Amino acid sequence: MNNRPRRPFLHWLHSTRVAEQIDLHHITHCQFADHLGLSRSYWSQLYNRRRPLTPMVRACLLGSRYLEGLAESELWDRVSTAAAKE
Repeated sequence: MNNRPRRPFLHWLHSTRVAEQIDLHHITHCQFADHLGLSRSYWSQLYNRRRPLTPMVRACLLGSRYLEGLAESELWDRVSTAAAKE
């Protein structure tokens, strides 16, 4: 049995907005993943919305020099887990 508390919200990356910034700075997705301290594989899962963003990844995105000036609402969607089950 899993004793971890459920997250009340899931956060999903706005892939298009992030891709615009990656292109604007002339870097690859691999370089961006390295910049965030993530593996290419994990970044791909986040980018393709196969996995929600963790609090650590959200903090890394907010601290990224490549995403400076973007608000949280431009970087990800915040979805209630209760709404997701309906």
